[in-house]
Amino acid sequence: MYQEHIIIRILTRIFDLILLNILWLLTSIPVVTLGAATAALYSVLLSAAEKKEGYIVRDYWKAFRRNFKQSTIVWLFLLFLGVCLWFDLMLVYTLPGILRQIGAVILGAVFIFYLMECIFVFPLIAKFENSTRNMLKNALLIPASRLPYALLILFMTGAVIMVTFLNQMTIMTGAVIWSGIGVSALSYVNSLILVKMLAPYQ
Repeated sequence: MYQEHIIIRILTRIFDLILLNILWLLTSIPVVTLGAATAALYSVLLSAAEKKEGYIVRDYWKAFRRNFKQSTIVWLFLLFLGVCLWFDLMLVYTLPGILRQIGAVILGAVFIFYLMECIFVFPLIAKFENSTRNMLKNALLIPASRLPYALLILFMTGAVIMVTFLNQMTIMTGAVIWSGIGVSALSYVNSLILVKMLAPYQ
């Protein structure tokens, strides 16, 4: 009986993650709404990680509307920074010898901070009310103050993305997984860690 109960819970969680993945994909299609979609996804999953689950679709849309303005501003800002980093990378590759190596090191360090912003700012928007400036600042300061948790999230996220782009086969397989359940599954695992990381700040 207990085993049947566990199986039902696992299947229910898988169904919820698939549903959330579909919602995230649909609301990310315009691209400009990707930030709001990600914040809404984390809003639902952080509640699930804290065992405060409600109605997935209703809670998702409620969070999507609530955080739309701030998360969209943050997303467009990060998108702009990402484009700038890409052009900087192209520029670095044109530099000769030692200058290229120095530029690559500096750009690599900047990219780490950029990655931290992309990963942590939307869960913070989902969880807390604060100014956009403070959200961006805290997306660096809070992970730095809770480094073991932050490193675990960064490692897992980076490893999954790297595995996806190993070769043509992993890219094709990854496309199916990411579009079906991958985004929500990774975000849920991250949320389980984020709950512990953010606990002192609640």
